Amino acid sequence: MRNLSLRTKEHMWWVGFIAPAFLIYTVIFLGPVISSFYYSMTNWNGFTKTMDFIGFSNYAHMFTDPTFMKAMRNTFVFAGLIVIFQNGLAIPLALALDSKIKTKSLLKVVFFAPAILSPLVVGYTWLYIYEPEGMLNMLLRAIGLGGWEQTWLGDPKFALYAIVVMVLWQYVGYSMIIFLANLQTIPGDLYEAADIDGAGGYRKFRYITFPLLAPSMTINVVLASIGSLKAFDIIYVTTKGGPFQATETITTLLFTTAFKKDNFGYGTSMGVIMFLIIFLISVVQILLLRRREVGES
Repeated sequence: MRNLSLRTKEHMWWVGFIAPAFLIYTVIFLGPVISSFYYSMTNWNGFTKTMDFIGFSNYAHMFTDPTFMKAMRNTFVFAGLIVIFQNGLAIPLALALDSKIKTKSLLKVVFFAPAILSPLVVGYTWLYIYEPEGMLNMLLRAIGLGGWEQTWLGDPKFALYAIVVMVLWQYVGYSMIIFLANLQTIPGDLYEAADIDGAGGYRKFRYITFPLLAPSMTINVVLASIGSLKAFDIIYVTTKGGPFQATETITTLLFTTAFKKDNFGYGTSMGVIMFLIIFLISVVQILLLRRREVGES
């Protein structure tokens, strides 16, 4: 009985220790998330106390709304490009900085520095680069490629891809650091054995480096997916979803619908769909990539 009493006291101590943090988490995160499911089934305008419960009408309207469908398509295109190119560029950079380059310490800082900047700062900076008389068009004229000048953020054909470049510039270094940390855990004995067997650089990368980068690949793919699917700041600062909805994503449309058109119920239903999309994609990615980790180990 005495041991049971001690265990009970110990458990109560842990409960008392965790309870304040859990309460804050519930109030700040769980409460709004749960309540959003209810508000998504109402016609609440976000300000008045009156609202009508309309069931799944918002969801039914959403998937027949051409604006939302275009925003969802843009979201998936944007996220897909970010995931592919962010990791595709980060791996060779990590490999280069894992070599014996004399300036690799400086280069690590240079590539990683944009990741600590606010997306707002990055957005405003690239606005000056992309404007018609900005640095990019000036550079094109200077090297004799004036015919390539564009209104990069004002042309529906280029605007979304221009924002993809901004995000890549900011976060490729972040993914690179994660890959680099993983590279430094790979035993050198494996490469020495490969050298003895006469394996070249490609074969060493194909059969040693790439398989053993599986843990960092999981982290980077999931983080890049979540970050790009819910990206808002940099898009809203630069284009606000334009021109002609070419860069409209679920997050920008949600903001416009809820806070500018005062249709909070419909906007919240978009938020719920976005939450479910991110949740499902993240779970599938983790399951598939973890399976690859186990298979490569």
